[in-house]
Amino acid sequence: MTGNDRPVLEVLAADGPLAVVDLAAAIDTHPVTVDHVCDRLYERDEVRLIGGQRYEITAAGRRRLADETPVATDPDVRPGTESRP
Repeated sequence: MTGNDRPVLEVLAADGPLAVVDLAAAIDTHPVTVDHVCDRLYERDEVRLIGGQRYEITAAGRRRLADETPVATDPDVRPGTESRP
C-alpha cells in the first residue's frame, strides 16, 4: 500500500464519507496530496466520489485494509505452539 493510502482508507472506514480537506486534517497531510491519493484509490475502485469532493470507502477498499492489516504478535508466543500443554 502506498504511503498515504492506508491512513486515508482507515479514516474513511472509521469516519467517512469525508471531504478531501477533512481527510487531510485527519491525517495531517496537505489537501493536494490527499486529493492525489483519493484519485489513485478511486481508479482502483477502493473509494467512491459522492460529490463535493467527498469520498467514501468501497467494499474493495475495506477488503484491501483487511488484507493488509498487520497482525500483532506476542513475542513470547511462537507460531504453532499456542495449543500445546
